[in-house]
Amino acid sequence: MAVFEDYASYYNLLYADKDYAAEVEFVLRQLRRFGLDPASLLDLGCGTGRHALELARRGIAVSGVDLSETMIAIGRCALGEISGLRPLPKLCQGDAGKVRLGRKFAAVTSLFHVMSYQIDEEKARALMASAHCHLRPGGMFFFDFWYGPGVLSDPPLQREKKITGQEISLWRRARPVQRIQENIVEVNYEINISDHSRGRESQFRECHVMRYWFLPELKFLARQSGFSFLSAGGWLEDEFASPPPWYAWILLARD
Repeated sequence: MAVFEDYASYYNLLYADKDYAAEVEFVLRQLRRFGLDPASLLDLGCGTGRHALELARRGIAVSGVDLSETMIAIGRCALGEISGLRPLPKLCQGDAGKVRLGRKFAAVTSLFHVMSYQIDEEKARALMASAHCHLRPGGMFFFDFWYGPGVLSDPPLQREKKITGQEISLWRRARPVQRIQENIVEVNYEINISDHSRGRESQFRECHVMRYWFLPELKFLARQSGFSFLSAGGWLEDEFASPPPWYAWILLARD
C-alpha cells in the first residue's frame, strides 16, 4: 500500500496536538539568524497545509506541494473556510522531488520529516535539486529529518496513540522494524476507527518506510546539489543536545 492513502484522511486528527505555530516561529527564527526574512516560500511535502497556513498568517506568500491528492484536498477545503487572510497558501498536488513550478522563492522548507521519506541518496538529491531550482540566489532551504545518532542510541519501540472525539475515536499502533544495515525503520501502522455518528467500525494498515540520516552525508549531498551548509541542531533547539535527539534540522543556502 502506498504511503498516506487511508492515513491521509485522518492526518489532521492524528496530529491535532502538534504545535504548528511554534514550529513555524522556530523555522523563521533560524532563517532570520542568517539575515533572511522571506516574503515568499515554497513548502515541499506540505501535507494538509498546516505549516503553510501559519506561514501565511505571518505575511508570507506560500505555495505548497504534496504527493497525496487527499492531503491537498483536505488542505484546500480547510483554507476555503478561512476569511480575512490574504494571500492564502496555494496548494498543488505533485512529487516534491520532481515538481518544477517555474517560479523562484526566497526560501524553501520541507517539514515533518519529509527528508526521511526519501529513503536513498538519489531521492534525497532529487528533493534538494527541487529546492535549489526554486530558490533565488542566496535563498535558503530548511528541512528536518530523523537523526541517525538519536535513533541508534534510543532504538524505536512499539507505540500507541488514542484519540477520543464526539464523532470519531481513533486508536493507532505503530510497530517499528529497524533495518540497521540500511539506516531504515519500517513503521507499520494499524489504525482502528470508531465512527460514533454512523455507528461504524473500520481499520486499515500502512507501512511508512523512514530513512534516518547523519549530518556528514546530508552535508555531502547538499554540496553536490549546489548548497552551502549554514547550521543544524536538534528539533526546536539551536544546537545538538546530549543525548542526541531523534529529530534534527539543517539550514542550507543556495550557492
